[in-house]
Amino acid sequence: MNSPKLWRGQTLQDRSSDRREQILAVGEQLLGSGGVAAVTMRAVTRQANLSPRYFYETFDTREDLVVAVYDRVEMGLFERLQDVPLEAGLPAVVRHSCEICAGYFEEDPGRARILLREPLADDTLRRHRADRAPAFLRMLIAVLGAEAGAMAPRTDEDLAIAATALSGALVSLYLEWVDGDLEADRDRIIDAAVDIVFALVKA
Repeated sequence: MNSPKLWRGQTLQDRSSDRREQILAVGEQLLGSGGVAAVTMRAVTRQANLSPRYFYETFDTREDLVVAVYDRVEMGLFERLQDVPLEAGLPAVVRHSCEICAGYFEEDPGRARILLREPLADDTLRRHRADRAPAFLRMLIAVLGAEAGAMAPRTDEDLAIAATALSGALVSLYLEWVDGDLEADRDRIIDAAVDIVFALVKA
């Protein structure tokens, strides 16, 4: 079997993967700073110093890129949530999870814009988040342990309703805080987030 051809020490697949990562990184920067309207093929390729050909070899449309950026930022948050220690019991686990979310958005407010603000204004992201919310909640419940699983809705319909209610309340809380419209300190915001989670779960 022939070995893959190399160019500057990389295979064609390596170079394609690198370009995809480069386009995603630029897309995240543009989406986080300027919103969906800022993510155009021209803006992405100009900032990434790539030709339009490489953009369309990687993504069929700019909407596909926007969704991929959303998924990338969401997965970054989920990866951090997997580090939550379960030994302290569910209240402490939920609080620690809310702290991780606050830290993730505080570290880079662009992440809050991507995951929280833009889906409110853009139809593609709104539909995508609505479709993703139950699956993300199921992944999160699995990470939070058996105690969380016992409290979770059993049917897909109930889970979708819970995911919508929970995301709506937490999105508003974190967005107002990240934007500086809530003057409460970080601990108070986390207290409120924990209260929201348990109020909706027990409802």
